[in-house]
Amino acid sequence: MTLLSLSFALAAGEPEFERANTALAAGDLASAEAGYRDALAAGAVDADVYYNLGNVLYRRAEVPLAITAWRRSLALAPRDPDAAANLAFARRTVADNVVMPDPAPDWAPWQGALTADEALAAGGLLVGFGLLAAASRRRVPALPAPAIGAVAACVGLVLAAGGAAEAGLPAGAVVLADTLPLHSDLGGGVVLLTLHAGAELAVAEETNDRLLLVLPDGRKGWAAAGAVARIDPGAALPESSSPR
Repeated sequence: MTLLSLSFALAAGEPEFERANTALAAGDLASAEAGYRDALAAGAVDADVYYNLGNVLYRRAEVPLAITAWRRSLALAPRDPDAAANLAFARRTVADNVVMPDPAPDWAPWQGALTADEALAAGGLLVGFGLLAAASRRRVPALPAPAIGAVAACVGLVLAAGGAAEAGLPAGAVVLADTLPLHSDLGGGVVLLTLHAGAELAVAEETNDRLLLVLPDGRKGWAAAGAVARIDPGAALPESSSPR
């Protein structure tokens, strides 16, 4: 992924994105962060914006937010090696070895390499092709077109089902607070365990300003919603503590 690569999703925030790139090239990290945030606010919810913002945040020692930005970048472009490499490096610098992978159905492991939109689009195309082929009377060598169409349609339905299932799963979250106790119930209760900045969890439930957070090993507990950042690319990204 190159610094100046643009996608269709960037059209709404292209001026802000370019301004941020210029600031980053000049070493003005504060202005670069502001520019990338402005691009997101303008509607440019794009993998490149989050990737570059993650780089800036990491250089500003905002590691949990950088992890959040790179997770959002990978949610939009799951096969990007640069974002994956940066994320892996940042994970080695945090206190807890708690990493919740991107949500994907257990029965659809291929969804780890696809976004929900990609799976739905590919599935729809295959189903459409399959229906057209099934209606044809042509033969491809000795194989009837209807058989090819039936296979394509079935594969398309499975792909689309995987995408729809992924879209319905809750996004994860990254701990922002230096220390985050997980409580046994909404009213507080006992502290079940304490996590630290940069830990990555799944959000199982949300009630008012409290979240039920789940660890990869199945342990769970309640915490304040403001102590974490959502991985959902469309959610607002919390402000950093670094001065602008």
